[in-house]
Amino acid sequence: MKIIRLIGCVLLSFSGAIAGTAGSPSPARAQLDGFLAAFNSGDRATITAFGKDHAPPDFLRPAIVDQTLEMSRTSGGYDVLEVYEIDSLSVKSWVLARATKEVVELSIAVDPANPERITVITLNDAVAQTSPPTTPDR
Repeated sequence: MKIIRLIGCVLLSFSGAIAGTAGSPSPARAQLDGFLAAFNSGDRATITAFGKDHAPPDFLRPAIVDQTLEMSRTSGGYDVLEVYEIDSLSVKSWVLARATKEVVELSIAVDPANPERITVITLNDAVAQTSPPTTPDR
C-alpha cells in the first residue's frame, strides 16, 4: 500500500511539473513575443531597451534602430498569424502588417548558452509565395 501511495505521489508531482511547463512559451517564442511588443510600440526608447537586454549587439547601432523604427512606422506593427517552433531555440512565424496587410516571415533564434539573448532576427517579405492564414493568431 505504501509503494502505491509513493508511486501516486511521484506521478502527481511529475504531472504537476509537466502542467507547469506546458503553458510556458519556449525561449525563442518568448523572445519573439518580446521583440514584437517592442517593435509594435514604435518607440525608440522601448526598442532600444529591448535591444540592450535581448538583441544581438549589432542591433543597437543607430542605423539599425532607425531602420527598425521606420519598418514599424510603415508596417503599422505586426500581428502574429502562425508560429512554427523549429525547436525551443528557434521559431519561424508569419506576421501580418497592420497598415499594408502584407504577410511577412519573421524568424528568431536565441543563444543556447543564454536563451534571453537573440542571435538572429530576420524579417523576410519575399517569402509570401505560400498561403499562410490571414487572420491573427490570438
